[in-house]
Amino acid sequence: MFSFNDNRKTVNEIFTMFDEGKLIVDDTYQRRSVWSEKDKVRLIETILLQLVIPELFFWKADTDPETGVSTTHIVDGQQRIKAIYSFINNEFKLKPQYLLDGSIKAEYSNKYFKDLDAETRKAFWNYQLMIIEIDSKATRDDIITMFNRLNLTDYSLNDQEKRNSVSGEFAALARELSDNPLWDEKRLFTGPDVKRMKDVEFCASIVLLYRKGIIDQTDQSALNQAYEELQIGYKDAERDKEAVCAAIETISLFFVSDSVTKFLRRKAQLYTLFSVVFYMQRENIEIEQCQKDHLESFVKLYSIFDNDMDLTGEISDQEKTLFDWLKKYKLASSEGLNKHTNRMIRYNVMKDFLFGLTDELEAAQLTLYEKMQANSTVVVKEDPED
Repeated sequence: MFSFNDNRKTVNEIFTMFDEGKLIVDDTYQRRSVWSEKDKVRLIETILLQLVIPELFFWKADTDPETGVSTTHIVDGQQRIKAIYSFINNEFKLKPQYLLDGSIKAEYSNKYFKDLDAETRKAFWNYQLMIIEIDSKATRDDIITMFNRLNLTDYSLNDQEKRNSVSGEFAALARELSDNPLWDEKRLFTGPDVKRMKDVEFCASIVLLYRKGIIDQTDQSALNQAYEELQIGYKDAERDKEAVCAAIETISLFFVSDSVTKFLRRKAQLYTLFSVVFYMQRENIEIEQCQKDHLESFVKLYSIFDNDMDLTGEISDQEKTLFDWLKKYKLASSEGLNKHTNRMIRYNVMKDFLFGLTDELEAAQLTLYEKMQANSTVVVKEDPED
C-alpha cells in the first residue's frame, strides 16, 4: 500500500517546480480540462482575497539516481496550476466582468500580474496551497484509479477519456493529430468537446477510416479494439500519420466560405469529406478549384433542401437527379449517423457532387436552387451531431 501526506507549498515553490519541468502533467491518462478565462480570473481573485482553494494532489513518480532530482506528477489540480502560472507570466488580465468581489474589482480590474503593487505580488508569491502528496510506492495504475475516483464527483469519464488512460502508440497518434491547428482555426471543436476529448476521439476515428475504410461505429468496439491492439507494435503509425496529415491539409482547402465552414462543423459531414479525400489519395487525384466550387454548391443546395418539398412536375430530369441525391444525403444525416449504410450513402453522394457532375448537372444546380428557394417555407434545421 502507499501513503498520503498533507503538506503546503507556496505559489513560488509550485511555479518554480512547474517552470523547471520538475512538476508535470501526464496527459496519457488525464482528461483535458479546458478552463475559460472567467474560471482563471476567479481563481486569481480567490488568491488575492487570501481565501482557500481546493487541495492539489501530487505524486512523486521518479527520482534521477545521478542528480537526485525528482519528477512529480500533478494528479489533480493541473488547471489551477496552469492558471496561476499563466497569470504570473502576464498571459491574461483580471477582466472586471469576471470579478465578484467589489474591493478586488475596484483595485485590480484590467491588471496583469506585472501591474500589481509590490506588496500584493509578494503576498501572491507567498500564498500557500494545500498539497496531498502521494508517495513513490504508488504505481501508475494506482494513480489512474485515483484520478478517475477524484473526478467521479464532477462527472463520469466518457468512453474516450477511459481509452485515454490506456497509453500506447495508437493513443499517442490520436492525441498528436488532435493538436493540428486546423481544428482551432476553424473552430471545429467547442471548448466542451475538447474538455471531453471529442477531438481526440474524432482523430482516432479518422485514423480508422484511413486504415479500414468506412466502417460501422454505432458502438465503441472498433475504437476500443484499435486502442488495445495497436498499443504496441503499431508498425504503420508513421504511414498513417502522413496520410491523415495530408488529408487534413487537403480538407483545409475546402473552407472557402462561412456556409461551408458551418456545414463542416457537423462531425458527420466532416467525416464524410475525409472519406472523399481518402478516395482522392487512393486515386492520386489532386484537389482543383472545381471540387471546392462543387462542395460549396452542394452545401448551398443542402442548406435549403427540405424532405417535405414536393417539386413533382416542376423540375427537369437533371434537376431531379440532384434533388434525389440531396434527399438520400439528408435521410442519411438525420439518424443513425455512424451506421455503415448511412456513412456510405453520404460518401457516395458527396463524391458524386464533387466528381460526377456533367455539364448538364452543373447547369441544373442553379435552376434547382431557385425552384427549391421558391418552395421553401421552413427554417433550415441543423442535422444531429455525430
